[in-house]
Amino acid sequence: MRIIKNYLYNAGYQVLLLLLPVITAPYVSRVLGPNGVGTYSYTFSILSYFNLFGTLGLTIYGNRQIAYFQNDMKQRSQIFWEVFFLRIITLLIAEVVFLFLVPFGQMHFYSDFQVQSLILL
Repeated sequence: MRIIKNYLYNAGYQVLLLLLPVITAPYVSRVLGPNGVGTYSYTFSILSYFNLFGTLGLTIYGNRQIAYFQNDMKQRSQIFWEVFFLRIITLLIAEVVFLFLVPFGQMHFYSDFQVQSLILL
């Protein structure tokens, strides 16, 4: 029963991931206009590189390690918190590097980059 319940939750989540952009994209593009959507896409694409650095594949590593120690509650908890804090540290480093490098780039997008930097946090 747990497997079916887990499968249904996961399937619902995947459907939501597919449908939500279809519903919100027309509204956002109408409100922001062509220039706003382009600015958002440009700044988000650059921020994505810093997000990739910040996560460093820790999600896959954490899942693998927790699955390996699934029967040992103490070890599993320790691994969870280690991966959690490592992810916080790497994302904070990515945030600092991002905020340091932004002023040297496109200055007319500076405020957009600052707002987008909240994604890293």
